[in-house]
Amino acid sequence: MTIVYRTTGAWGVGQGYNLTALQVDGNFYDLDQRIQAIEDNPPEPVNISNITVVGTQMTIYLEDETAFGPFTLPQANFRPSAVATVATNTHTPVLADANSYKRCTHVDGCTVTVPLNSAVAFPVDTELTYRQAADEPVIFDTLTDGPTLNGIAGFLDMSGGRGATVTLKKVATDEWDLIGLLAEDVTA
Repeated sequence: MTIVYRTTGAWGVGQGYNLTALQVDGNFYDLDQRIQAIEDNPPEPVNISNITVVGTQMTIYLEDETAFGPFTLPQANFRPSAVATVATNTHTPVLADANSYKRCTHVDGCTVTVPLNSAVAFPVDTELTYRQAADEPVIFDTLTDGPTLNGIAGFLDMSGGRGATVTLKKVATDEWDLIGLLAEDVTA
């Protein structure tokens, strides 16, 4: 039986008048029969055969060779996602460095030059973490017209000793907070 509709509405079907009691009962009976048929003979599920993840892209494959995706997986912005070594004595972060962890190993230390947003448009909330893995410090600097670095009063914008870790967190278009073990300013 086909369901009987009262009004023509957007579907273009229907009687154009109120349904009779017999038509309403017929609708309920028809729906009850359809539900009963599904309960008595539930459809066989199509199981997942494989899930692949490449970077932040996930694709789900079913046993009938249907594929869903790729879906972009969420990535925690607060956790460094890539570990790398900076073996040079200078480093200017690029967009690919967003939310990364860098181990600075050069014997003379490393100067990290934080770029202006117009040069490298890191999203606000980006974090760049640097570890002093040698005896000399990691120094955080900007260009003359560079972004603002918000350090800590009484401390320098550099790491505080071998093993110190400092994170740059972008808090506005051209403003970064320095978080971590900074070197004490003994001249202050």
